[in-house]
Amino acid sequence: MKLGTTSWLTGENFLDNARLVEGRADFVELPVYTWDKPMRARVASRLDGLAALNLEYTLHLPTDRAEHALAAAEFFLASGFPLLNMTLHPLPGWRKVQWPDLVALENLIDRIEPYRRLTFDLTHSLLGRPLPDRYRPHIVELHLSGTDGRLDHLPLDPATLRAARPFLREGLLVCFEIFDPDDALAAIDQVRALPR
Repeated sequence: MKLGTTSWLTGENFLDNARLVEGRADFVELPVYTWDKPMRARVASRLDGLAALNLEYTLHLPTDRAEHALAAAEFFLASGFPLLNMTLHPLPGWRKVQWPDLVALENLIDRIEPYRRLTFDLTHSLLGRPLPDRYRPHIVELHLSGTDGRLDHLPLDPATLRAARPFLREGLLVCFEIFDPDDALAAIDQVRALPR
């Protein structure tokens, strides 16, 4: 099991955020919420610095349009930048696209769709629709954060950690989508301390 955080901890500078967790996290999720010229330039300017760190990476593809998500995925594949996974939201038209093998579809609070690879956001499920058991074998990445029953992306709470336990296994990527560096690193420490 590899434990990581989002790189949206103190703002949108991927490299600065990755440096904050280097040595404590195994990987960092790079959230690319749109794909336009400024975003592409910003990402391209950070890749060498990110590659020099002792971290691995996942990518959260754009959440605005399927064609932006595909363009970002193609950019990363062409760049040769090593990724463990690419998370995709089920955007309008996503099924009409031939996605790269690394893409995993994420469940949303109000939407779960089958796909060969899944990113399971447990907190989305707790706030909305539960994941059918038949989808579990397809989970390659687990997104975790705390919830108060209304909001997600809060510090990891004991109830959410208990709900996550059945999903934790070897080979799984676990990304803490908690937008505070101290809280995200505390969540990593909590999961590392769990008995195996």
